[in-house]
Amino acid sequence: MSTTSGQDTKTRAASVVRLLAGSQAQPRVAMRGMSMTPLLKEPMVLKLGPSSGDDRVGDILVFERASELIAHRITKIHGDVVQTCGDAVPWSPEEPERSAIVGKVIAVLASDDDSASRVDTLMFRLRGIYKARFRAARALPFRARVLGLRCVYALPWMRRRPYVALVQAMAAKLHSDTRAFERALDLAEPVAIAATARRHGCSAMLVDAVSTLGARSERAVRLQHILQPVGRSVALRGMATRTQLLALVRVLSTAGISFALLKGAARLYRGDEDATLHASADLDILVPRAQLDAAVDALRAHGYGERAAEDRQRKYRDHHHHAAPLFPSERGSAVELHVALAPPGWLSIPLDWEALERYLTTVDGAAGPVQMLDNAGTALHYAVHAIGLHRLRDIVLLGAIVARLGPRERRDLRVAIAAEQTDGIRLGSAALLAARLAGVGWAADGSHEEYLRWVMRREDMPLFLGDRSQLAEGWFAAGRRFTPLTFRLLDPRSRLAAPGDRRKPALLAAAGRTLTGVAAYCYACLMRPAT
Repeated sequence: MSTTSGQDTKTRAASVVRLLAGSQAQPRVAMRGMSMTPLLKEPMVLKLGPSSGDDRVGDILVFERASELIAHRITKIHGDVVQTCGDAVPWSPEEPERSAIVGKVIAVLASDDDSASRVDTLMFRLRGIYKARFRAARALPFRARVLGLRCVYALPWMRRRPYVALVQAMAAKLHSDTRAFERALDLAEPVAIAATARRHGCSAMLVDAVSTLGARSERAVRLQHILQPVGRSVALRGMATRTQLLALVRVLSTAGISFALLKGAARLYRGDEDATLHASADLDILVPRAQLDAAVDALRAHGYGERAAEDRQRKYRDHHHHAAPLFPSERGSAVELHVALAPPGWLSIPLDWEALERYLTTVDGAAGPVQMLDNAGTALHYAVHAIGLHRLRDIVLLGAIVARLGPRERRDLRVAIAAEQTDGIRLGSAALLAARLAGVGWAADGSHEEYLRWVMRREDMPLFLGDRSQLAEGWFAAGRRFTPLTFRLLDPRSRLAAPGDRRKPALLAAAGRTLTGVAAYCYACLMRPAT
């Protein structure tokens, strides 16, 4: 159960309470929350003393967690490790660090009135010892219920659809539609939506949507509470990355390298209002192939270095669209120097520096003028990066850009995407889903529709099947045919395969992926349709 000292539950308040608990002052903290019911509840007040070596099972400790004070009961002591748990949540024990422990409860008062009586009678303490000693047994009904529900919801016709809920929530965010956003959250449990959002890089987006749309439903509040730490972490990382980016721009400009910032790096440099909500794990920079070595040398001279072995670095050069990631000597994001927007041979449309020069525009920023892709070029990049629809965040960002494009720019983007011959269905499907999220009309054929229906099922099926559904993925990506694309997706080594490499996948791996692919297809057919 959470406690509060006055209005302030931040680190400074915890430090004050810890200091007082270690003295003879016996500070008091008020209760709030439900995790220690029915024994501890509002408006009870806890009187604290120091936590020492005489702590016993059944005692109540107060410790700091995420800037809040938590009161939980000791359920096990093993050496220096203390296990605590809320009385009402016996299935969720935790082991706070000794340094986080603020104090031990030495008395429980009925309220904060001066005349309030103590409620921690002998029977009160005996009930607390019972709850501590039999924590594991009390958790069994809950665990059995969870296991039963997992078995039930593993059945395809009973499967929940959190991915569908997330897609609809992101569409509502783009349209600033609070009612549609709250209706989307009603399609699945907040915990399931949060897990799907983390997998698709949309945590910070969801937290921002709850705040900006003013969503006040119970599910919206729960979702915000679950994702708040992740969203805060993403925002802090984005702010820290901006300083590193400015230094990178100065290094490459001083070295005379032609370069263009891509995706998150471009958003940060432009200072987009929501740039920190979509912080990337690395900084992507496009350079001409002829200047790749010079760019790598320039970064090495300023403390960057590869962590991959030399043979691995050669594979990056031969089979990837960027060099091996370069990491700063101190903490910071990795830098990927791209020579194209897709690995060689994966797409038929040209995506190198020369092909993209017509999309380049110059933006003046804190480190001087820098080139980056304009809206049309950025939209094409996001469509390429979103092939396979494994990261909904890229689709949401693409949708926001498509909504800003003029009629002529949209037409040119459709023409560029329609020219793709190798992986056209997946590329076109990425643009189609983004346009639908943004409410923009986008022409598509039956193959794109069928692929999107498959993705909606793939992302909501059990991860074991979804991660091993390459055969079904290739089947729908090729328009219900078996093509070289199908076998490339089936090959577990395809990400490192050279364009002309005709090696067959390892027999055992291919057989396993074939079987799981068939199972994934059958599972998808039995899933209930999206609402």
